[in-house]
Amino acid sequence: MTRSPSELNGIANGKLPPRLLKDCGIKGFKMSPTAARAMRALVDAATAAGFQVRATGTYRSYERQVALFKARYTTDPLPGRPWKVWEGQRWYQRPRTAQAARPGTSNHGLGLSADLAEELDGDPQPESISARFSRWLVKNAGTYGFIAEVPGEPWHWTYSTGDKIPQAVLDFEARIP
Repeated sequence: MTRSPSELNGIANGKLPPRLLKDCGIKGFKMSPTAARAMRALVDAATAAGFQVRATGTYRSYERQVALFKARYTTDPLPGRPWKVWEGQRWYQRPRTAQAARPGTSNHGLGLSADLAEELDGDPQPESISARFSRWLVKNAGTYGFIAEVPGEPWHWTYSTGDKIPQAVLDFEARIP
């Protein structure tokens, strides 16, 4: 179960003000303040374990959620494909796409989730996480307050402990100047 930090109270999904988006330790990506604190600690630990952590997504505005959803789902009937109802219509998931939450319901829209990736080959594009990194995350991410909330998506991790900052995060913050 995901608990949101109180800093998000009263803020609509996908409508976080820029002041609430903080660097999460992965170049170019931001999350809500408490989740960003935890992600910086997780990235530090993963780096120490030999991983080059990257991301393919963190915070998503409502508009970005709509664009992503429409890229992955269609109202054209696709028999046998998973579907969701959004805006009173049935939307079918396109083949060879990852699922997406209905716009306005994604934990990405609260700045709590990150789609993690790795740098494996030296080019500018991040690669999918390796089985080794996935195993490391399963073993260690909970220590930093993250859960794998989407079955079948080993890259998707969500901060879940609300205002209760995990001790591993506090320990990391005590070590940095």
